[in-house]
Amino acid sequence: MSDHIEMTKTTPKDFLLATLGGLFAPGLAIFLIVMLVLGVQARMGTPDAAPAADKAVRERIQSFGVSVAVDPNAPRVERSGEVVYTEVCSGCHGSGALGAPRFKEKADWAKRIGSGYDTLLDHALKGFNKMPSRGGDPDLSDMEVARGIVHMANAAGANFQPTLKKEPEPSAADLARGKGVYADNCASCHDTGVTGAQKLNDVQAWKPLLKEGKAFLYNAAIHGSFGGPAKGGNEKLSDADAKVAVDYMVAEARAAATAKVPAKAAAK
Repeated sequence: MSDHIEMTKTTPKDFLLATLGGLFAPGLAIFLIVMLVLGVQARMGTPDAAPAADKAVRERIQSFGVSVAVDPNAPRVERSGEVVYTEVCSGCHGSGALGAPRFKEKADWAKRIGSGYDTLLDHALKGFNKMPSRGGDPDLSDMEVARGIVHMANAAGANFQPTLKKEPEPSAADLARGKGVYADNCASCHDTGVTGAQKLNDVQAWKPLLKEGKAFLYNAAIHGSFGGPAKGGNEKLSDADAKVAVDYMVAEARAAATAKVPAKAAAK
């Protein structure tokens, strides 16, 4: 008698489970591969964290403010009438605030122009009604104030020139003292023209400066200008001494311009 082994009948459920079990392993492998590829792509598109961290640190340690200190010995640059108007006067004269005559408005300026240049300048320098002296900027030189006034008045129909009242002539004693101050503090540059200084015997170099007036030159000598240091680099020099040095140089320059010979030769 032969042995007979009876096979268990496969049901649809068994077939489905067997199929799913066979697909699980390759499916898992494919899933892991896909996740790996996506992870690599994500890292490729993400910027390095180091620069961001460095930026954050820099922002945390940066100063709370920025120094705007001004070197008192830095050369001072005189401003034109247009610049004076833009930086100082336009706040009121641009809109008519505080009753200020508006820029280019002839009706506003007619009466004021009629009062004359000297009156306008005096009001601007000393203050008038609600207008503060020098437009509220005490650092403006007399000549800068004059330029600002002329710029505004002429824009409304005037024909003024920015000039200052004639200064009193220095005495012989003042000039002698100025010569000594010049020799001790100014000659090293103005005798040679070093650092761009106007040589004492250079008539052409002094010609435009003489037109600016003494107040302008005093301010330049005291505060520094034209590339030169304040008070010739001597902080202990008084304003009065700086002015008499200017008086001496102006007198020499004028003498040279009149005689058309070197200033030192004219002084001998």
